Amino acid sequence: MLPDNVRKELLESLPAILNIQDICLLLKVSPSTVRRELNRAKGLRGYLAEGEWNIARADLLDYLSRHATL
Repeated sequence: MLPDNVRKELLESLPAILNIQDICLLLKVSPSTVRRELNRAKGLRGYLAEGEWNIARADLLDYLSRHATL
């Protein structure tokens, strides 16, 4: 579970839609790691649009809440 102050800061600072590169910079992981999580059944949710993965801010926050180790 993400602490409320972290969730609030992310809501205020992140754009509504992120791409793989945005996620890589934020989480400091490789593009292949993000793609792997997008392909997992209970991983990161996203959608393909014009050949590019797009991840909604709400889906990223949900994913981080489920995988937080704070």
